[in-house]
Amino acid sequence: MSHENVWNSRPKKYGKGSRQCRVCAHRMGLIRKYGLNICRQCFRENASAIGFTKVCLLFLLLLLIYEETTL
Repeated sequence: MSHENVWNSRPKKYGKGSRQCRVCAHRMGLIRKYGLNICRQCFRENASAIGFTKVCLLFLLLLLIYEETTL
């Protein structure tokens, strides 16, 4: 048996080599949180379609201060 026949002869079931982006099949920069399994480039392109929005922390802080003063 030569090296080529043995190397990667079985499919990977664990580790980085077993996972890929569900959109473009890229293996690097994968976002696995919430079961997304999307690379970061595809996430940036499709974030609004998925339902993610950017949140400014300064805006949230100002909103909390405003709510406390109105109570």
